[in-house]
Order: sequence, then structure tokens, then C-alpha cells
Amino acid sequence: MNIITGIILTIISFNALASGLVTISETKNLCKNAASLLSKGKTSESFNSLKPYWPIPAAEIDNLSYQTETQLKMVSKRFGKSIGTDFIKTQKAGDSFIKHTFILKHEKTSIRYICVFYKPKTKWLVNSVSWDDKTALLFE
Repeated sequence: MNIITGIILTIISFNALASGLVTISETKNLCKNAASLLSKGKTSESFNSLKPYWPIPAAEIDNLSYQTETQLKMVSKRFGKSIGTDFIKTQKAGDSFIKHTFILKHEKTSIRYICVFYKPKTKWLVNSVSWDDKTALLFE
């Protein structure tokens, strides 16, 4: 079953790469995939999945990936073992911005994971990706 899911996600990823991110659903799937990879400890893969849609230099994304991996390792004992992800909400700001919020679930706490996308014309671009432990903000 996991192999079939992986194949389907790969096909979806290749189709999105070919046409760019056109729909809000595609942005949500990209964010969900990145969150899932991060939750599994696959930090580089998570950030690499965003690179084709993130108009900043690859070296900056690699640096963010390294910093994220380092910081998550530092708090891993305090947060406990990763146990998955959960979708929280999608918010729109006009026709140009969309934000997807997920949580990375751990045994002792969770991490808020946010992807913001910007649509300058017809296709969505990654504008920012962030994570923190400010779960109280999930209720705002």
C-alpha cells in the first residue's frame, strides 16, 4: 500500500512540476508532502520538494534545511518521538496569498508547520515556510 501511495505522490509531483502550481489544492498537497517528510526526519527531502516552486537561491533553501535539521535534533528529546502530521486549516488573503497550517505531532507536544504561497499572476509560488511550537495560535 505504501508503494502505491509513493507512486501516486510521485506522479502528482511530476505533473505539478510540469505545469507549476495552478490550484490551491496543489499548494496544499505540496505543503502536506513537505510536512510529512519533515515529520519522518527527512529534512533535506522536505525542503527539496519545495525548491522548484520557491524563487530564492537553492543555497538559501539548503541553509534553511540544515538549520531546521539542527534545531529539530536539539529538541527531539523534549518533544518526543514523531507520530505523524495533522492538517489544521487553509486561509486566504485576497486572491494573491494562501496559507496552509499543519502540525507535526510528537509524543509530548506538536510543532506548528506553515506554508505561505503567493500568486503574482497565474501560478502559485512558495513565499515562506516556517515552524514553531506556538500551538496556542492555532485557535486564532
